[in-house]
Amino acid sequence: MPQPHEIKTTVTSALAEHPYLHDYAPQVTAASVLSDALAAFGFASDGTTRYYLFHDGHEVPPEATAGELAGHARALHLKLRTETTNG
Repeated sequence: MPQPHEIKTTVTSALAEHPYLHDYAPQVTAASVLSDALAAFGFASDGTTRYYLFHDGHEVPPEATAGELAGHARALHLKLRTETTNG
């Protein structure tokens, strides 16, 4: 059985100097991509900032997979967004 293609994933953030680039298997969840991107950017949760991914004008649910988001494409561009909450 042929292996599904990996999806060339790019995550950009206005707070980062360079995008995060990585190839993901289609079954990898958005939560995993977010975690990897945060680590690559050196961002840590401070309790007042919520980080989430944005794609095609919508917030990406953590359980969504790279394959679902990319559809038939072999590349995926996500934006890292932040939301500050007052405690």
